[in-house]
Amino acid sequence: MKKSRSVKLALLGGASMALAACGDDAPPNDAKFFSDVQECAALYGEEACQDAKAASQKISDEEAPRFARKEECEAEFGVGNCETRQTTSGTGIFMPLMMGYMVGNMLGNSRYNQPVYRGPNNEAVMPKNGRLFNVGSFGGAAGRAGAFQQAAQVTPVKRGGFGSFSRSFYGGGGS
Repeated sequence: MKKSRSVKLALLGGASMALAACGDDAPPNDAKFFSDVQECAALYGEEACQDAKAASQKISDEEAPRFARKEECEAEFGVGNCETRQTTSGTGIFMPLMMGYMVGNMLGNSRYNQPVYRGPNNEAVMPKNGRLFNVGSFGGAAGRAGAFQQAAQVTPVKRGGFGSFSRSFYGGGGS
C-alpha cells in the first residue's frame, strides 16, 4: 500500500512539472538575444550559433505572421521591417523581417531557439503558438544597429482587430 502510494505521488509530481513546462510561453531565464552569428559565437561557439540561427529561421518561416498587403504588415511591425515572400501558388505575402534570435537552454538540456522581430515602436517581439510576445526593445534608431534590451517580463502583444488579439492572414503550412 505504502509503496504504490509513493509511486503515484512521484508520477503526479513529474506530470505536473512536465505540464508546467509545456504551458510556459516565456523564453527560459538564460535566453539571450543575438542579432548575428558572430555576436552569438562569443558565448556559444560558431557551429552552435549557426544551428540556432537556422532553427530560428525555420520557426520564422513557419510561424511568422503573414499579411496579404505590405501596409498591413508595416502597420504592425513598422515601415521597412517587412519582406515579400512567394507562396507555392505564386502569390506574394508579406512577413516581418527576422531582426535576430533568442538562444537559451530548456529542460532536458535541449536548446531554445526563437526568432525576434522589430515592432513599430522598436519593441522586440517573438512568435509562439500563433501569438506574439514582447521580449524587450531595440534602443536607438531603426535598423539592426540598435542595442537590444531584454524585457523584465514577457507579455503577449495586443493587436488590433476583433477581440483582444488578432491573427493575421495566414496561408497555412506549405505556403
